Amino acid sequence: MKKSLFAILFFSCLIISCIPDDSDSGGDDGPITANIRFEVVTTRNSEAVITTTIDNETDTENVENLPFSLTYSQTEIEAGTYLRLTYLENGSYSVSEEGSSWTDYSAVLTIYINNSVAATETFDITEDNSGVKQIDLTIN
Repeated sequence: MKKSLFAILFFSCLIISCIPDDSDSGGDDGPITANIRFEVVTTRNSEAVITTTIDNETDTENVENLPFSLTYSQTEIEAGTYLRLTYLENGSYSVSEEGSSWTDYSAVLTIYINNSVAATETFDITEDNSGVKQIDLTIN
């Protein structure tokens, strides 16, 4: 009887020790709280329309001077969180017989999470290519 009880206890302990522990899963899939910073830096100061998006929450600003930076402090982020930064040149330029007052430049759009670059891209902005520029990021 003692041997049977010992065998049952031994195999029970063995089975329980083989069940994976939740803390050993390699990470927490739950939300984290982080600072999200959207930034636009250009090689020429110009007016712009800048839109920031976190999931379905969108904020649009008419910016008169660049660079631009907006931080969402202590924001809850989980897998599937969608981030977007959109830049649209909005300056006014004169056109005369001598030509346009436009000068080409570049714009760097960057999304930071807790001061680490999460997404970035550089765009060349020309008079013929001054439409919407954007970067997107979905958190895994």
